[in-house]
Amino acid sequence: MSEPLFRFSPRPNRAHEIQWRAWGAEAFEEAKEHNKPILLSISAVWCHWCHVMDETTYSDPRIIQRINDSLLPVRVDNDLRPDINTRYNMGGWPTTAILTPAGEIITGGTFVPPDQMMQLLDQVEQYWQANREQIGDQLTEPTMPQLLDTPSPDHEVLDHIIDAIRQQFDRAYGGIGVMPKFPQPDVWELLLSHFTATGDGSLAGMAVRTLDAMAGSNLYDQVAGGFFRYSTTREWTIPHFEKMLEDNADLAHLYLRAFQTLGDETYRQIADHLLNWVNSTLMGDDGLWGGSQDADEDYYRLAPEERQKRIPPAVDPTIYTHANALMIQSQLLAASLINPTQYGPIALTALEALYDRMWDDEDGLYHVEMGESRALPGLLVDVAYFGHALLDGYEYTGDPIMLERVHTLMEWADQHLWGGRVYWDQQERSGDDALGRLKHRQQPLKENTTMARLWIRLGTIENDEEEVNRGHAILGALADFARDQGVFAASWALATDMAEAPELTATIVESANHSGTDLRRAMFGVFDRRRGIRSWPVGTPEFAASGLPEIPLPALYICRGTVCAAPVTDPEQIIEALRSLIFPDGEGEQALSGDES
Repeated sequence: MSEPLFRFSPRPNRAHEIQWRAWGAEAFEEAKEHNKPILLSISAVWCHWCHVMDETTYSDPRIIQRINDSLLPVRVDNDLRPDINTRYNMGGWPTTAILTPAGEIITGGTFVPPDQMMQLLDQVEQYWQANREQIGDQLTEPTMPQLLDTPSPDHEVLDHIIDAIRQQFDRAYGGIGVMPKFPQPDVWELLLSHFTATGDGSLAGMAVRTLDAMAGSNLYDQVAGGFFRYSTTREWTIPHFEKMLEDNADLAHLYLRAFQTLGDETYRQIADHLLNWVNSTLMGDDGLWGGSQDADEDYYRLAPEERQKRIPPAVDPTIYTHANALMIQSQLLAASLINPTQYGPIALTALEALYDRMWDDEDGLYHVEMGESRALPGLLVDVAYFGHALLDGYEYTGDPIMLERVHTLMEWADQHLWGGRVYWDQQERSGDDALGRLKHRQQPLKENTTMARLWIRLGTIENDEEEVNRGHAILGALADFARDQGVFAASWALATDMAEAPELTATIVESANHSGTDLRRAMFGVFDRRRGIRSWPVGTPEFAASGLPEIPLPALYICRGTVCAAPVTDPEQIIEALRSLIFPDGEGEQALSGDES
């Protein structure tokens, strides 16, 4: 996909008068030829302050002329090029970075008002004139995280991260820190998960305080549904009004997880309201979801009856693989916990469409599709999240094709992204694809912990110790890095909490005439830190090797390690079967010892 037309603020502005270039070899060669520094602007279609900068700073005639005369301006869309954003973001959006013609950072920041921009441009010009001969074409090698050679994660680091959350928890208003306040769903899902392991009510209390505060505040669109990106205030009162697909996928999953673990019906209702907004507003005719809905302060501050008279903020219809994969996971969980006839077909249609449109046998997964054109294949973030969506699809439907596709993704990642102990963030690049810092690959913490969870889930389902150990080893390698990150390593801690849990396998035995669909859907809605659901039709090699009986059909066999409950033939029996595994003395007649199945 060639660089699209630049997207500016939807309100009146003159930013288009700046002679923006697309990121590419031509821009870098032009900067070298004319010996000019590069002004790199990283913006996003949903970004409020990006729009403000278009309307003010980049519409100032002095600045327009100065940039066109003295710099080589390059504009990049954050969502279309997350690889560039990862390497050049200066702390938020918009990013305003000054680079050498080779792509090294000289200075930069985020939003820059007009007068400060004039001062910055003066300073850049003085520095460039005095130092351009000495700067050269060298790039600074990035600092890689310390990787360990350990077979499993460190529980002490998990405790350290939870202690960091306790220390930074805002007891008055929920959330982490003071301001600005971001939802950080990984943090609260970690606390809910660890609460189920330890019974520590203070962990659930922090999560509940935050979930209730967010859902009852201005951070949540009480009219249409959906969460805004973050609050500028400690009290969640003044949000930035963009709504992101990725954020809302994570938050829908969080509230459904809270319903599973705490049983509060309110959380299920919030998730239902949120997902109805997603499906009515962001979903396209193709069954996939666009990336965001624009921020419009005036619109969202109107009374509900006045909003109905106005055209809603614009939706970015661009398809992003990782964000759609996250939303598929939330829709599948909603299918099990809320309404299978409503959410199930939506999730499964999207799962099939995403694979058909974004997977290529040679290039791997593409990150983005705009119109008829795909771009940016080979990112770890897409493999990691889509792998989980496919695994959820297998657990929910029992369709072995889903499991085959997970293996296809993992094999591609091992061939193109594996770095020895953890994964690289992108496939190796050369030539025009390796401009500036893009030539240096990174080893991101969150995407690697997501891959570790995927290996552990896969190994649990397939009873494959090597796959489970692969996930453990990735977490172990990143333990020191996670310690340094503290609260920001909540995803690592969540994966470690899962890795430490005893496995719970749920095996559905069925046939063409005796479908286990109802048992599968009901079991999918049960939370366990390390649960794996697998379907073995009678007559398959997996069933033949299991030693399970052919009758009754369909039947569900739930096992914790080598201890199994009596076969379940009705979804209403699942809770009793689980209770027999948790309290074997009280319900001993229903707990059976035997081979793991």
